[in-house]
Amino acid sequence: MNRLFLCTLLSILLFRYFGYSDWSKRTSRPIGSNGYAERSLDLQTDGLSTTNPVSKRPVRPARELIERWCTAYGDLNEKELAALESPDVEIVDRFGDLHVAKQQTDEERFWAEGFEMIRREDFHPVWTIEEIRSTRPDVVIVHADISYSGGIPLKGSDFIPAFSEIHTFIVSRDNAGWRIAGHDITKRALQ
Repeated sequence: MNRLFLCTLLSILLFRYFGYSDWSKRTSRPIGSNGYAERSLDLQTDGLSTTNPVSKRPVRPARELIERWCTAYGDLNEKELAALESPDVEIVDRFGDLHVAKQQTDEERFWAEGFEMIRREDFHPVWTIEEIRSTRPDVVIVHADISYSGGIPLKGSDFIPAFSEIHTFIVSRDNAGWRIAGHDITKRALQ
């Protein structure tokens, strides 16, 4: 997928998601996956479908991919994170900076640089898959909440206070299988 397509798709989906979502109906569990998170878009009726097996088919591998990503992230495993991403993944970090990988070593370096300041033994993020939506048979949008209720202790004596992030993943299927093609990280108040 090319960069323009991914940016356009992410813009449309985020506008649609945030513009029309009823936040009063959001559900959350403290860890793991939200059992009510999955919904598939029936492209023919532009509505939710619970009976269309074609629209639900990509949700399971996307969920499993993001669950593996969350586990690798909690383990601070930059090699596993990079292996789950497309070779040309685009990541917008929590500061709003765009990072475009050209090869897997770029991805590993991106994660390793962020992890090098963290005290590994005290890093305990808690994740919940908030929502999964299939937009096409080969594209799935996943929203995962990652919370740091104990904050993040850094090397030395520095400390990042408690906070939460919403991670929006664009998961797509290519010849190599399901991979993360786009990833946006947004900081928010602890949920």
